Amino acid sequence: MKDNYQFLGHWIKGHDQDYGENDALYYQDHRNTIVFKQFSIEHLETTYLYIATLGYSIVYINGQRITEDELNLVWTQFQKCVYYDVYDVTSYLKVGQNEIQIELGNGMYNPAPLRLFGKYNLREKLKEIGEPRVLCDLIQNDRVILSSDASWFMKEGQFLFNNLYLGEKVDFRPYTSQIENVCIDETKRHMERNTIPPIKRMQTVTFQHYILSDKGLIVDFGEMISGFINLTFQAEAHQHVVLQYSENFQDGQMDYHTCLAGSVGERIQDMVIPGGAGAPTMGIQKDEIIACQGENVYTNTFTYHSFRYVLIQGLKKEDILSLSATYVHTDLQQIGKIKTDNPIFNELYEAAMRTKLNNVHSTFEDCARERLGYGGDMVALATSHLYIFDLEEFYKKIIKDFRFEQTENGGIPETAPYMGIQSNGTGEGEGPILWQLVYPYLTYKHYQYYGDRRVLEEEYPYLQKQMKYLLNYDLEKLVHCCLGDHGSLLIAGQFRKPTPDKLFLGYCTVLLFLKYNIIIGRILHQDISQYQKRYDEIESKIIHQFQNEDGTFGEGSQTGFAFAIALKLASPELLCQKFVQKIESDRGIFNSGIFGMALTYEVLNRYGYNEVIENWLLQESDVGFLAMLKTGNKALAELFVGEQLSLNHAMFASYQQWYYQGLAGIQIDEEAVGFHKIRLSPYFSKKVQHVECSIQTKQGMIQSSWQRKNHEIIWTINVPEHIQYEIILHQDYQKVGNDNQVMIYIQE
Repeated sequence: MKDNYQFLGHWIKGHDQDYGENDALYYQDHRNTIVFKQFSIEHLETTYLYIATLGYSIVYINGQRITEDELNLVWTQFQKCVYYDVYDVTSYLKVGQNEIQIELGNGMYNPAPLRLFGKYNLREKLKEIGEPRVLCDLIQNDRVILSSDASWFMKEGQFLFNNLYLGEKVDFRPYTSQIENVCIDETKRHMERNTIPPIKRMQTVTFQHYILSDKGLIVDFGEMISGFINLTFQAEAHQHVVLQYSENFQDGQMDYHTCLAGSVGERIQDMVIPGGAGAPTMGIQKDEIIACQGENVYTNTFTYHSFRYVLIQGLKKEDILSLSATYVHTDLQQIGKIKTDNPIFNELYEAAMRTKLNNVHSTFEDCARERLGYGGDMVALATSHLYIFDLEEFYKKIIKDFRFEQTENGGIPETAPYMGIQSNGTGEGEGPILWQLVYPYLTYKHYQYYGDRRVLEEEYPYLQKQMKYLLNYDLEKLVHCCLGDHGSLLIAGQFRKPTPDKLFLGYCTVLLFLKYNIIIGRILHQDISQYQKRYDEIESKIIHQFQNEDGTFGEGSQTGFAFAIALKLASPELLCQKFVQKIESDRGIFNSGIFGMALTYEVLNRYGYNEVIENWLLQESDVGFLAMLKTGNKALAELFVGEQLSLNHAMFASYQQWYYQGLAGIQIDEEAVGFHKIRLSPYFSKKVQHVECSIQTKQGMIQSSWQRKNHEIIWTINVPEHIQYEIILHQDYQKVGNDNQVMIYIQE
């Protein structure tokens, strides 16, 4: 299998559809395309299919589906890169006549003209769109035996409509399609082999119960799912079945507002968000089935939904033979595992895990309404992600996603791929600075956890370009290109209100840019003197402008404390004491947004205030994580309070990092290269009697487990020999064992 393969085939596709003025006819019926070809082979030998798709594809050879991969478009900026996959298809072939058939779906390559938030039309904003198409070569012994070309044929499939956001419409009635020659796309594109994990079907769950309604039959699955519905039913020919999906059920009816595609149909005061020409009035996730006579088997193919509840119209209970739902997401390998004997801690951890996985489909997305890769969310969740998942290849791809969208000036977009959103950004196509931080931050974190210097070397010229652009920006204007600490409780979900310490955070963000570029430049032996000089100047300016008489900074918000401590603008120990006093005055409630929240877990753990974190996670007021879990969704919501919020959103799931840094005490050093240097300093919580934790790093498996027994804590540590570690405990202890396997006994 080759990493830099040069395809002999051509891109093949169906006819270009006429979607009319403003693409308003996109929402009408247009059958999907199936391309196919018969071919003959004389000998059975190891055979590989090299394939790239713009759109989604499902490949069959001799009637057998060759892979369980789902939604297999690796979304990126397609004018810069298209990823291809390689499959061993030997077992599907036979001597003599064979047939390959590839069914195409739209994916993000042929999006709807739906105006997200009434503004952003992906068909206008994405760099390249079009009818789905495929490129493939079939190879035996380094010899191409079949390529996609003009000799292939096409026919129409059974999908009348398919859109990632809005759902699909399928016609199961017998249909004979006209067979035609395929259309050819001669465009040459930069191709790279896909190295990220595929999207897969995961666990399947059955529904909890039916709810009778005058609108139809409502099904409650008892938990929040991002994935596919699986429905088998009896029907008459031409019977019409409609499935509508929601995350919420309120006042005896489906509540769609938390997951409307692009918030289309959402009422905000006196305005209803429009979807544009031809769009549905409400962006409800919906599937439609036109049934055949007898048994019908339906599962999603070219879309996924975020839901707990499904409204089924057109069927009675007795018509349904089976009904289930399947989680579908990128198959990230879980390298970090932790378990406690406290069921509430375990429930919180699993809710964060479910919500994160619900929103990862070839990138880390925000929620079903948008399905976009926001840089800010990725910054806030990076540490917790890296303790849990193997992201070595995944983050390489995401880093390149942002680099591919770098503007000529050097700015980075708010989302990658860029699709028009640039809230308070530095320029056209550029995001606010805390969202732009994703580029140097993830590049640095990748080296810290995986130690791949080649990533730094490849990205450094583009990081320099971004840094030069930002440093040449008028600082007094740059710091206002900031959304601040998004999601803070203090603005109660009102996104247009100023976030806490917004201006202070603007300055701090510029320092963070310099900090991570200094670290990367130092690793690559670059001249960082100008970066360091500018850092010192801006740090002095911040202290002069924002430090208060009592030593605090800015407005004295929790967000301000977290940033000031992380950047060590004054004594972090003294600031932490005041920070804890501030939290106590706020009734123990953490009210920072997504950035301040993640930093709060970091700094309070580092300076020994783990009990404050624990009390926040376990507090039982109407504002907090336990309040989120009272819904029974088993997932996290976008916000603690407010309206227009998703009920399946991971941006506040950063608390998972504390399980590893706090309860297990595994703290990666800021200067680590490929996780080679750590501190070990667990928090022996009085509310936990037993913790088991392991992390598979580039250096091997780290294990940290402890339990209470007869007024004694027994802490067991296993550390690979190439990892440098320091044990930090504030109690007297007895140490037994060698350097790599240690048992520590602590009397209580």
